[in-house]
Amino acid sequence: MSYAYDSEDLEREREIGIVGAFGWAVIEFEVVLFQKFLVMSGPTSFITEEMFRKYLLNMEAKGYISPLEFLGKRAWKRLVIETEIEEPAMTPEEVIKFIAEVQEAGEKKKKKKAGEHRIRESKTLADNIIRTLEQVMPGTRKQRKPWESSLLEHVEGMHKALIESKEEFLNYIKKNIPPAYQPLQKLLNTNGEEMLLLSLRVIESGQRAYPPH
Repeated sequence: MSYAYDSEDLEREREIGIVGAFGWAVIEFEVVLFQKFLVMSGPTSFITEEMFRKYLLNMEAKGYISPLEFLGKRAWKRLVIETEIEEPAMTPEEVIKFIAEVQEAGEKKKKKKAGEHRIRESKTLADNIIRTLEQVMPGTRKQRKPWESSLLEHVEGMHKALIESKEEFLNYIKKNIPPAYQPLQKLLNTNGEEMLLLSLRVIESGQRAYPPH
């Protein structure tokens, strides 16, 4: 329950003042509590007894205080301290927003970890591709025939072919690097086209430096 004549900040301020009016007491008569509140809050916070009772009922609904009869008179029991009501409770909309923000942060963290894992995998696969090509290609310029492409040129050719299709990729290898066909086909089947494309891109971009012969 909120009061039309009060802002939320003023409402919370007065609720804190009412709890503070209990002092060290846990139970206080309503009449005494009202008088103590008026004294502690000063003339600028003057409210009528009827308004004060509405605050008490509202605070009861929030679980801050509870009513009881003590020595035949109406009294109230304090259930919280001032610091426990200094922050306003979140509205349903704020709760939804807070949950969404937490979930979004969690998703970003997951994506970041997944991205880091993906990069590590692509670099490992890039190493495997290079080792495979090194095993089937001449290791020096003297050993390589004039018409043979360099390792990096084959990487570029495989990359372009795989962008077209898996079949084009395999056809390129079969035509240009036959000894590498089976091991590279196995890498493709094991890791998938997307990961192989990323790994070829890693080699091309120099993230996995390959020293030219």
